[in-house]
Amino acid sequence: MAFQRGVSADELLHKKHHTAWTHRHSRILVWDTEPVPTVTCTQIKSSNSERFVYGIDPRVSPKRHTQRALRILNHVNEQLGACTLTMHELCDKERKIFVCVTSNNRVDGCVLAETISQARRVVPTRLSDSSTVCGLENERAVCGISRIWVATNARRQGVARQMVDVVRSTFAYACRVDLDLVAFTQPTADGRALAERVFGRKDFLVYTEESMIS
Repeated sequence: MAFQRGVSADELLHKKHHTAWTHRHSRILVWDTEPVPTVTCTQIKSSNSERFVYGIDPRVSPKRHTQRALRILNHVNEQLGACTLTMHELCDKERKIFVCVTSNNRVDGCVLAETISQARRVVPTRLSDSSTVCGLENERAVCGISRIWVATNARRQGVARQMVDVVRSTFAYACRVDLDLVAFTQPTADGRALAERVFGRKDFLVYTEESMIS
């Protein structure tokens, strides 16, 4: 259905749709689960704001926490134009969801990380911003950042970089993942700019998701 600005019926329908979406958005992006030992919690600070990053591992975290995190992730997937995940797909591979929450329980960020074994390094070029060229040689990698999202009002505050840092510290048991062993999926122009800030280099590692849709 085409929307025509200035037509009262279309304007009213658009307003109702926007109001409904905003209400749904505000209801979903709330973390209302109680702390438990099997959900890691890491405090981060940015721009004098206190936030907490919760790490949910579907293999050990309570079902309620996992379902809540998955609902948030799939809402983020809708915004990113990415495929949604079922609980089976989340548990089928070694995937973890990280949710960044403010002191008043508002969700400001979300990351989906998964275990990988290899990735390829980006070859910096002068092509258009939408193009990402990778080398032919596979390099060892351990942690793949499949999704990364930060709420509009929380951007440019270092939240994404700090979330990646939390992933590195808590993704693997009892060890911190070296930055050279972390890879992003094929990024958009904005994603590539973020990756360059996170890795501090233009030739960061990129991997291809093998089975987001089983």
